[in-house]
Amino acid sequence: MTRRWSRNRLKFALAGPLFEAGNRFIPGHPHDRLARLVADQQPQRVLELCGGTGYAARLLAHTSPTTQVDSLDISPEMLAVGQSRLHRTGIGNLALHEGDAAALPFDDGRFDVVMSVFGWHELPTDIRHRAVEETVRVLRPGGQVIAIDLDPPPTARPVFELYLQLAERPHARDVLGTGLADIFTAHGLTVTAHQPARSWAAPFQIVHASAAPLPSR
Repeated sequence: MTRRWSRNRLKFALAGPLFEAGNRFIPGHPHDRLARLVADQQPQRVLELCGGTGYAARLLAHTSPTTQVDSLDISPEMLAVGQSRLHRTGIGNLALHEGDAAALPFDDGRFDVVMSVFGWHELPTDIRHRAVEETVRVLRPGGQVIAIDLDPPPTARPVFELYLQLAERPHARDVLGTGLADIFTAHGLTVTAHQPARSWAAPFQIVHASAAPLPSR
């Protein structure tokens, strides 16, 4: 594990309870938005990458009780917060896993959807590329990737730039603009929709991508 990735782990170990409490107050409600977008696909199995406390995964599992949801994060401290919340809810179709997004502990072709909210920008560049490769591996043919991540609102770029300087590592900039969509495309996914940030009321982008379908005979 690289030292820079360890620094990200330390950040979330310290901030886990704050992130869990603050997610509902993020402008545009990205976690709720992601859960609705994924639920609309009516998937049987969903994997959340860099899920932290599993906040978005819990929303999805509650909304779609017939969907089996797995949420993975590298921070045992974040997962401990999530396990506590999950135990209180009694949700039975969600499992939290400690693991590395660049070495997923799941079989090939297992998931209909891989989702993430503010996860891809946290990964150092080399790890992010390996994580996309792993995402492609665990998706079924034709499976979907739905990602919500950072993007500069056109009406608040100076404020967003200050946020990046104070709160994020330099590699977070890789996903801005078309960066995340380009990374998906570079690893064989087809980007089917990309909605950039439109205002400070929703300072994030939404990217939909799909894995290659089975070849026709």
